[in-house]
Amino acid sequence: MEAEVFLLTSNAFHVVGASYHSTAAEIFDLVEEAGLSALVSEAELHKAQQTLLTPRLRLAAEISWLPELSDAEISTVMSAQGKFAETALLDLVGNFAELAKANILADFCVRQSVSEEIVSALLNAWEWIEPDTVLAFLRSTRRAAGMPDPDAKLLNTCLHDLRGAHAVIVVASVLGGKGPGSVMRMLVDDEVLKSSPSSLLPAMVKEYEKRNERILSTAAADISDTISKAKTGSLELSAGLIRIVELLQEWSKFARPIAGFYRWRGHSEPRTKALFFEIRSYLLDLVNNENKLDEAKKLILWSGAFLAETEDLKKVSDKDLADIEAVMADHQAAELFAPLAAACETAKSAHKEFSKVVRRSGVVTSAPNPVGLFVSTLEGYLAKGGDANLAAVASLDLSLSFNNDYDDPEVAYKLLQAVMHRLKDCAVSQATMDRLGDDAETLFGNWKIPEIEKQKGNRSRMMTLVEESILIAPPGLKTEFSTLHSALMKQRRDSRMKLVGWGVIIAIIAVPIVLSNSKKTSSYSSSTASDTYRSSTTSANKPFTPDYSTTSNNSIHVVPPTPVDTRSEVKPLPGVGQSLNRSELRYCIFQGKRLDLLRSLAFTDAAVSSFNALVSDFNGRCAFPLQAERHGSGEIGSGQQNFAIHDRSVDDRKGMVDD
Repeated sequence: MEAEVFLLTSNAFHVVGASYHSTAAEIFDLVEEAGLSALVSEAELHKAQQTLLTPRLRLAAEISWLPELSDAEISTVMSAQGKFAETALLDLVGNFAELAKANILADFCVRQSVSEEIVSALLNAWEWIEPDTVLAFLRSTRRAAGMPDPDAKLLNTCLHDLRGAHAVIVVASVLGGKGPGSVMRMLVDDEVLKSSPSSLLPAMVKEYEKRNERILSTAAADISDTISKAKTGSLELSAGLIRIVELLQEWSKFARPIAGFYRWRGHSEPRTKALFFEIRSYLLDLVNNENKLDEAKKLILWSGAFLAETEDLKKVSDKDLADIEAVMADHQAAELFAPLAAACETAKSAHKEFSKVVRRSGVVTSAPNPVGLFVSTLEGYLAKGGDANLAAVASLDLSLSFNNDYDDPEVAYKLLQAVMHRLKDCAVSQATMDRLGDDAETLFGNWKIPEIEKQKGNRSRMMTLVEESILIAPPGLKTEFSTLHSALMKQRRDSRMKLVGWGVIIAIIAVPIVLSNSKKTSSYSSSTASDTYRSSTTSANKPFTPDYSTTSNNSIHVVPPTPVDTRSEVKPLPGVGQSLNRSELRYCIFQGKRLDLLRSLAFTDAAVSSFNALVSDFNGRCAFPLQAERHGSGEIGSGQQNFAIHDRSVDDRKGMVDD
């Protein structure tokens, strides 16, 4: 149905002057009467007559006329054709049936360019048209006119055709007015905001695309040609980008007004989607093959702004933009990190000089190169906002190279400690700091433990090194080195106890020997006394006869007995069943007491062995009952005296004395 044919004045009912209730006879009469007036051509009259009398053709005329209006309302509308202002027209049709209202507004759009209000009213009318209501009206009027009932399916087909005709009229009217793009976009956006847009909207969008298809096709072809020329180098990249932007603006001018409709439907307009992915393929080539990051970013922004009107394309555009910004950030980070990486490589290549400088000057900016270069580069990298975690990893790699590759854990530890000090106020992740701390402890142990082990023969030097290590050790190692220091202290105390024990043993053994030797040098030695005791014993039954020698004073001279030293000790000879004299008894008594004292002092294996030897010696000399001997005029003891056997032993495995 063409737009100009749709005019109400061209409808068969208006040409003949018939109504919905007119019978076939009445239609013949009306046609004959209209032919006499000569206001309508005979061809038009015969065409109108055939339309009204043919059920199929009549249905299209019925729904495109003014159904459900009274003859008076129809007369009012037709008498004022072309004379209504927009406001008056909207007031007039406000209470009309929806299909009649839509036909009146469409007829008004045919006659002139209309405002958004008229088109919105037309869209709203189509939203409320109910085919069942129209079908019921036509059935009642046809029965009155003696015509067969209309077919329901055919009615829906005719309504679809009428809706398309109205869309053609509306789009033509909008495009013929001022700011067609903005008006069309406003109409579409307003409709999609409703919960149920008008059934006329898809037909309007289709007609709008049809009318702008040539312009859009030309723009798409020009964009493809520009991309091809830029790839082959026949067109400068900058000039090609400018041309693509101009064409995208042209495309957007005609494609954007209906973008809201496709957003509502949840997918992109096919031609726009195809163009978007063509441009995307080109910008990916710029990123991956030509490293033109800035140009690619501009192209993403432009294509997203002009083409990504729907959610599916917007997601792709946003992700591409985020990806390329990440790539650009990585490139910038790499450029910023390059000097630090070079400084690390310089340090590795000159590791001997680096180690010397670290030991001599420390890891500071003022140190000679290559140490000073590394420190200043690291601080500059951090000051420019470099990634602190990346700096930490690079520094750790350099530190570990000194430990693993150059066997210099001292320099590795000092370097890592200096780096950790400079990173403490930077945004370093906790995981990275924990790793640095663990590696620092390992490096410190690799440095200090071998130094301490080299001094195994010098306990004092070992303790000094351990004490120095405790002062500078990482927090996690202070306890370990403190434990080592405590162990060394215990070893030193045990060593001193050994010396004390040996001193006591030596003193106990040496004193009797010294005393014995001193007695042997006196005039009354133990052997002499022993001989005296034995001679006295042999003469015990003989009467004592004093020697009376005459002197000049006639006095008696008595020869005194040989004196005995009661404080001497003599070690008995080894043997079984022998008699002991006083000095030997004294030795056994006091030696037993000395052994009791020594027993509590035997702490070490050597002391235990010495103690057991003394016990064995004591048992071999003093273990059996002894018969006291008589000396001079009296007996030392009239009975027998028993001495306890000092049979003491030590378990070398336990290092303890058993009772």
